[in-house]
Amino acid sequence: MKTKHFLKSALCLTFLMFFTNGYSQKASKIDLPATYDFDYSYKLKMTHKKGDFVLTYYLKEDAQYFGFDTAEMTKGSDTKMFMVMDSNLSVTAMFMEMMGKKVVQKTKIKPSDFASDANNADYTFTKIDSKTIMGYDCEGFVSENDEHKITFYITDDVPVSFNQVFGANAKKMPKGFNPAWMKKYAENGLMMQMIFVDKKKSKNSMTMDCIGLDKTDFSIDASAYGSMMSAFGN
Repeated sequence: MKTKHFLKSALCLTFLMFFTNGYSQKASKIDLPATYDFDYSYKLKMTHKKGDFVLTYYLKEDAQYFGFDTAEMTKGSDTKMFMVMDSNLSVTAMFMEMMGKKVVQKTKIKPSDFASDANNADYTFTKIDSKTIMGYDCEGFVSENDEHKITFYITDDVPVSFNQVFGANAKKMPKGFNPAWMKKYAENGLMMQMIFVDKKKSKNSMTMDCIGLDKTDFSIDASAYGSMMSAFGN
């Protein structure tokens, strides 16, 4: 999927691009906070032709980081993993329990990972009728070009957002985009539904629905995790 519109929360698989960056020696020198605390769990159900699965994110009010539970993607594996993306430190931290040890792998985030995508210029951006999802009043928008059509619904009636992590950038926005929408969702805003249609390859089409936004007191004790080398006895 190439689309990147002004609300990065609509790109619910953003974390995947960080897994492809590889291990960075420079990132290993970054000191993480002793703990990462979270206020809310945010669950998205992805419905795809090949099957359904649930993505679980963890958010904290006003924090410049978010967490992602990989349990759904590591079923059948003996390794437990939890990812934190920290934009303040420009690092992603993968906390793992493997071979009876707790280790963390840190990967440096490139500044370009937060940049606006020039491909946005190919898209038109239209506001559509609002609707209520899970009791939240949501505004609807459509982003579309010759290849893709993305319909998504956003609410600002929530105390958390991904925007504290990704920021908001009005540069190179699609035709029809109103900067006032960005201002409205700058502090609080979550996607409650997204319908992605691939006009040329229907097998890629999918739907994402928020199925839960709940208070939590979950935290990661980063101080309890050693380096990757410690897992091999070094």
